Amino acid sequence: MNKTIFNKIAASVAVVFSVLSIIEGTKVLLGISQTEYIVLTPLLIYNVGMGFIGVFVGVVLWRNHARSLMFTLMVAAAHLFVLIVVGVLYISGGVVAEHSVQAMGIGL
Repeated sequence: MNKTIFNKIAASVAVVFSVLSIIEGTKVLLGISQTEYIVLTPLLIYNVGMGFIGVFVGVVLWRNHARSLMFTLMVAAAHLFVLIVVGVLYISGGVVAEHSVQAMGIGL
């Protein structure tokens, strides 16, 4: 597959997931939407913030900017770190919902 086509597909997926994170996270933060599980507010704020960063990285990737790989790796590293923290909190019986662990796994 052509590298440009692959970048466009990856950029589109990144932007779609990021916009969904922004919308859903903001609805929960503003109390518009209620969840059936415990919400870890710092994780929710992280996800909304990373949603905005994800849109930026998606646009950079779409434009085939030279630094797009570096930005993508930085986002993946941040998500991996947060996934590990959330996983440890979940395993240790912390206040992290299973849904949060699954969502972070999908984001990575």
